[in-house]
Amino acid sequence: MRLAAGLALLLLGLLAWLLGAHLKALRFFDRPTLARSRLFDPLLGLLRWTLTLAGLALVGLASRRALVAVVLALALLWGYRSYIRSAAFQRRLLRRDFESLKREHPEAAEREIFCRLVYRRHPRWGVELIEMMVADNPDLESLARMMAKMEKGFRGFRPGGG
Repeated sequence: MRLAAGLALLLLGLLAWLLGAHLKALRFFDRPTLARSRLFDPLLGLLRWTLTLAGLALVGLASRRALVAVVLALALLWGYRSYIRSAAFQRRLLRRDFESLKREHPEAAEREIFCRLVYRRHPRWGVELIEMMVADNPDLESLARMMAKMEKGFRGFRPGGG
């Protein structure tokens, strides 16, 4: 019974993590009214950590092997998420898409193709921001690095715009 309850709490915690990521990706005024509150994000953070840790504790009380399996699965998921958000992976995706667009539009300048690549992925960033990014990052490697930073969010920029 403890194992089932622990897995259920863990699942609810993971769903809370997904909800938080989804809401942060929305623009501020596209978020539900409740999610616009100043306290919503900290309370959701507390809820997701509480559910996740309580689920892990119950799984650990039920079975050490199950705890190791769950922690290993979570670590693998976290590693996969980190890898697909990395600049190296983004660079590989951009290179593939760049070569595809170059074949489709051989007459287009490299800068124009870079703008199309970024706009395809993030149309909400706006044409002016994308053009500034391409101007500041004229090669594919630096553009991929900047996109990875912006997608993760860094000081001075929040991907959700809120």
